[in-house]
Amino acid sequence: MKWLIYFLLICNIGFAAWHFRGLDVREDGAVDILEINNESQLVLLSEFQQQQKKLKSSVVGQLCNSLGPFTKKSKSEKVQALLRENDFETKQLRLRDTSRRGYWVILPASDSRKEANKHIDKLKKLKIKDYFLVATGAHENAVSLGVYSQKNLARRRVDEMIRLGFIPRMESVALPRKVYWLNWHKELKIQPDDLIINMIKKQYPQVSIIERSCK
Repeated sequence: MKWLIYFLLICNIGFAAWHFRGLDVREDGAVDILEINNESQLVLLSEFQQQQKKLKSSVVGQLCNSLGPFTKKSKSEKVQALLRENDFETKQLRLRDTSRRGYWVILPASDSRKEANKHIDKLKKLKIKDYFLVATGAHENAVSLGVYSQKNLARRRVDEMIRLGFIPRMESVALPRKVYWLNWHKELKIQPDDLIINMIKKQYPQVSIIERSCK
């Protein structure tokens, strides 16, 4: 029993020493608790604010004004040179435009390659050259009779094939093309002169200025 009392006494002394290890005794005998945790939080807050400032500074200038589209690289380079002559530099950006629609005339897919080849043999006998066999994909064993940018031209092709005894179909499809844009940072203090921009738009009526993420 005596040893148990000694053991408990030692535990209490150890706990008291641990509890008061974070106390600071002033000269007048008063005790202050050291705000170790608060000091750590203040340091972290300061670092966080610095990180936020860096993040904001990195975001500035990430939005660009973009002039286009130009359907030919030579046209965008010509406008780029004009802007450079007026002491304004731009970056050329090439994109793939899928907004333009076209019209695909096809003979619907046959059940087998053998059946598709019968259509092709008939086209050859009629001396029709503008066709090809679709070998893979969702339209496998169909026969393409051409893709047209204007609906009236596609309709004319359909009518021609009907007169020859075929049953074609017309589908709307995307007509991808390469286009070119001229980019510059939106945050630049000096922007292209409005007079020059209006002159460019007059020469190339399809172009406009849009806002996009810089690349």
